[in-house]
Amino acid sequence: MQLILPHQAEDWLFSADRKQRIRMRRTLVASAIYLLAALGQWWSAGHGLADPDLARWLVLCLAPGLFGFFLLMRTGVNLRFADPAMTMQQMVFAIVAMAAAYVINPPVRGMLLMIVALVLMFAAFTLSPKASRALGLFAVTVLGLVMLAMATHAPNTFDPTVERIHFVFAAVVLPVISMLAGDLSEMRSRLRLQKTELQGALARIHKLATRDDLTGLINRRHMEELADMEQRRALRSGSLPCLCLVDIDHFKRINDHHGHAAGDEVLRLFARHAAASMRETDALARWGGEEFLVMLPDTRPDEARMGFERLRRLLSRDEAWGEHAHMRVSFSAGLTAWRIGEPLRDALARADQALYEAKASGRDRLVEK
Repeated sequence: MQLILPHQAEDWLFSADRKQRIRMRRTLVASAIYLLAALGQWWSAGHGLADPDLARWLVLCLAPGLFGFFLLMRTGVNLRFADPAMTMQQMVFAIVAMAAAYVINPPVRGMLLMIVALVLMFAAFTLSPKASRALGLFAVTVLGLVMLAMATHAPNTFDPTVERIHFVFAAVVLPVISMLAGDLSEMRSRLRLQKTELQGALARIHKLATRDDLTGLINRRHMEELADMEQRRALRSGSLPCLCLVDIDHFKRINDHHGHAAGDEVLRLFARHAAASMRETDALARWGGEEFLVMLPDTRPDEARMGFERLRRLLSRDEAWGEHAHMRVSFSAGLTAWRIGEPLRDALARADQALYEAKASGRDRLVEK
């Protein structure tokens, strides 16, 4: 017999979807309130405060609140609604239920108006400002019609004077609460918008601080931070990264013959192809001018060389440059293994020496030291 683990039972009851779980748990809280209301209705009927037959009907009518909304969410039907939490539908149901309870429980009907006010306050945390105010108008209309009907048809139980007082209370207090709920909801919406804008601004600031404006690659400062993190990781794991300094050959000619705008486009194209040829774990940075630095974690020099040869072959084809094929460039590179515990400046000096030798040997090649 296969055992059902607690988390499996929770998934079965509430769904594995996190958002659906939150919605269903909140709905269960509302269901618990309906259950208490049903038990209270039975108690009222047993103590002569409510008509037993009408009380049974009210308890039956509370069933959708007890089980219906939860089942709609568990079966996923709620996902068809614009608001999957079905907030407005649940609040409308609660107000209608309170209106029915107002009819069935004459001795405590004034107290029920306070519960309606409480329902409207919940709107501030879930509904839009417009929906919050509409819900308040709905509550006043429903309660007003109920009060008018009962004062007309059962004046001995529902004193018209008392009902007028109750209606004035409902007509004044509930719209005010609804308006305040709408204001709170509007404030909540503004705060959410401000939070989104702040997150966007922080993301832009982070990008400006860590990315090169022209190529979109990691900038020098951020690459130094990543290199420091990689060195600490290498100390723990014992794996050796490689560093490679890459320099575009004869880049000055591009600027001299075609202008700096053309040179910028060459840098962008080169950076795009170089980034596409790197692994997800590799880091490619614009190191300065037409020079780039590549850090390849847990990589042997022979493996790194294969990757750069693929990039070289790609850049040798006209289709890689499109309409800028007449400005096609090659690159020289200096590759070195970064030794564990070695300062970054020492590894870079060795890579720079290898790059110098690659240029002195005729360019368009990679030298390893």
